[in-house]
Amino acid sequence: MKKVFILSTIIFTIAWVRLFDAVIKRVVANEQERLTKINEEYLGRNESLNNYITKIDQEIKLLQLRKELADETEPYLVLERKTRRAELKIEDKVMHEANFDVWLLPGLSDRSFLPSGILQVLAKQESTNYYLPDFYYELLGDSMLKDTAKRTIKNALGEYALYLGENLLIHGQFHPDLPKDLIQHNAIIFQPEDLRIFYHSLKTKSRIVFY
Repeated sequence: MKKVFILSTIIFTIAWVRLFDAVIKRVVANEQERLTKINEEYLGRNESLNNYITKIDQEIKLLQLRKELADETEPYLVLERKTRRAELKIEDKVMHEANFDVWLLPGLSDRSFLPSGILQVLAKQESTNYYLPDFYYELLGDSMLKDTAKRTIKNALGEYALYLGENLLIHGQFHPDLPKDLIQHNAIIFQPEDLRIFYHSLKTKSRIVFY
């Protein structure tokens, strides 16, 4: 009888320990889950706060930039990335407005490539003739033209081009004969009449402002 009692006690103790262990594990798991949710909530709040601070900082810099440009006596070009709207300005007066298109190399997007800030016109070019290279004809399996004139696309990028650096140009519409896979730059594209005004108004080192 004594042995049975001892055995029962051992079994009961083991069962009780297992139950207690299961309860403790459940309590710990619940607490861990609660703390994880709290941590995620705080991380979300922190991210929102950081985004808000960044937005305010950008707005302050934008206001400072606009105040600075209000005293700019040389023509400068303002490009609004979201609306694709351009303004040629002197001081804070709009001299000409136009819409523009964007051409980006594969794998890029407006948001990741078009800068936010100021670039300068590094160089200007009248007539943007393009000479089709030998490898283009080789890829097509065509016999290469020996006549240079027949291999030249007149104003392939429109009548004018402005070089901004960062592999970015301002120019006109692409000539329909220019193969798109030969284009090795990103571009802000204007209609001919708007491009003509911008080209003759802007000088080398003129500022191009991206908002």
